[in-house]
Amino acid sequence: MKILLTTHAVPAGAALACLFLALTALLGWGLHSPALIGASTGSPQMYPLTAAGFVCAAASVLLQLHPVRPVARAGRVPALLVLALGIGCAAMRLLDWAPAPLSLGLGAASSAWSLPALLTAGLFVVLGASLALVGARRTVGAAQALAAGVLLFSLLTLASFAAEDTILYQLLPGRGTSLRTALAFLLAAGAVLALRPDQGTMAALASPTPSSRTLRRLMAPLVLTPIALGMVATAAVRDADPGIDLTTMIWLFVWGLLVILIAVVWRFAYQLYRQDLTRAMAERERNEALEALRLADERKNEFLAMLAHELRNPLAPISTAAGLLKSVYASDPGAVRRTSEIIARQVEHMVHLVDDLLDVSRVTRGMIELKREQVDLRQVVGAALEQVQPLLDAKRQRLRTELPESRLLVEGDTKRLIQVLANLVNNAAKYTPEEGSVLVIARMQGGEAVLLVRDDGIGIAPELLPDIFGLFTQARRTPDRAEGGLGLGLALVRNLVELHGGMVHADSAGPGHGSTFTITLPRLEAPPAPVATTAAAPQRARRAAASHLLVVDDNADAATSLALLLEADGYRVEVEHAPHPALRRVLAQAPDACILDIGLPDMDGRELARRIRTGLKERTPLLIALTGYGSDADRQAALDAGFDHYLVKPANMQQLAALLSVQASAG
Repeated sequence: MKILLTTHAVPAGAALACLFLALTALLGWGLHSPALIGASTGSPQMYPLTAAGFVCAAASVLLQLHPVRPVARAGRVPALLVLALGIGCAAMRLLDWAPAPLSLGLGAASSAWSLPALLTAGLFVVLGASLALVGARRTVGAAQALAAGVLLFSLLTLASFAAEDTILYQLLPGRGTSLRTALAFLLAAGAVLALRPDQGTMAALASPTPSSRTLRRLMAPLVLTPIALGMVATAAVRDADPGIDLTTMIWLFVWGLLVILIAVVWRFAYQLYRQDLTRAMAERERNEALEALRLADERKNEFLAMLAHELRNPLAPISTAAGLLKSVYASDPGAVRRTSEIIARQVEHMVHLVDDLLDVSRVTRGMIELKREQVDLRQVVGAALEQVQPLLDAKRQRLRTELPESRLLVEGDTKRLIQVLANLVNNAAKYTPEEGSVLVIARMQGGEAVLLVRDDGIGIAPELLPDIFGLFTQARRTPDRAEGGLGLGLALVRNLVELHGGMVHADSAGPGHGSTFTITLPRLEAPPAPVATTAAAPQRARRAAASHLLVVDDNADAATSLALLLEADGYRVEVEHAPHPALRRVLAQAPDACILDIGLPDMDGRELARRIRTGLKERTPLLIALTGYGSDADRQAALDAGFDHYLVKPANMQQLAALLSVQASAG
């Protein structure tokens, strides 16, 4: 409010001073007082119509300062009256005709009904136009330019009065501009210029930028220096030869010089002001970018801390279990089995973390290709809940589903849609207390299919909702909060849903009020088309189960541990750690199957597979890639190189055993 009052003080004060001069002149005409009219006999006077014009001008300024928009807009009405007054008086003066009781009389013939002089009428036209235009943002600059013209002409008139040069303010005796009229025009024009100081060309004078401060410091010397020089020159000429009257030429020259100087300096300052604005905008954008980088760095650090925490959690029991297997429990089969189950569970947890990281990496790089088909969302719900059911059972949570009776078809990747829904239900179960409830709904809504997961768990803080689907976003973890995760699940959900042409959003009434996640997908109307079964590659003849295996891996521990597991299942296993010895061994005596790492030294696993297939041709054994590279591109490159199957470390022993027991590979 204080700033508003300060901003409005200048135009309001100027308008009130203009109004005071006009009312004083009206009072002088009413009291027949030449002193109040402001002129001696034969000199220019402020006529009642002129005073009425200034009353309208002051009213327009004061109304446009009002904070209520409709009232401010009403300020254009008196502005149009000022414009109409100026146009009417100028027209009648030019036509040398005025209807009664209006009079064209001037000087000694003037009366209360005399029309303003032609010069005054012209100034009213310009002033009225500026008052009408200043209310619209797009025309503020034009309005300020018109007001500046009126102000400069008023300054010339005031200077002529100061220099006692009647030709400047009185083009013909009794037909010029009075001192009070010049002051009123000066005040009214100044009020217009100060009315919108943050817009138009006045922004270059009123802003806090360095260029604006420079312009404000230069403005007074720019105005006063030419006037002072003119007065000195006038006095010098008169002292030199009182009979020569060059003062009028001197003052016209001074006024022209003043106009040129102000225009040049103002233009220069306005360009500096624009540069300051551009610089300030660039600085703001830079600061915003730095803040975004700071937040990203903070999230990255939080993510690394969470990653370290999440990896230490399973590594601790794995390390302890390995120590127990080496010592205390080595001779107790039951204890060995329980310890092995602990290791398997923790390894599965680590695999899940790594898979999430890989999935997010693939999505952000656009490396995921959806295998689109017609999918019934009821089956997606069933498969996803089957994955999460153990967690729901462990926390004794109630699960409810609401599914449509008919099929709810969408086009998408079944595996990825199951992953999306399983992520959401897993989150709901994780952040819902024991014996809480989770609701899963699938329904039709217009031309869309909707999946909804609702829980009565801990809820989401309002400040977290806008970023809930961002990478590494989690509620602040406290020591008593046991929920794990890297903050990747919801980011993966959003990206996968968007790849399917859908949307996902989260709602929550706040902490303690549960959460609702809603997925919207385009619905298919057409009945499902027959699904053609396409083989990934031509089939080779089925062969007997493999018994003699070769494991090739430059990681000695990985190769040895896999060989031990396979030997425990009854396979005869040989191990090589380098590709060239492995190739010689295979060509000399081909095993039933080769399990090859991809990242081998000197020759990668793909090249090794090509050479094995080239050397043995139809006698080529079953070739299985077992690697840490899990992208679709890596998988396709391995199959193109001649591998029959592609597995990602750590090996799923059940899957590997199934591949070895019945061989059906690409030929």
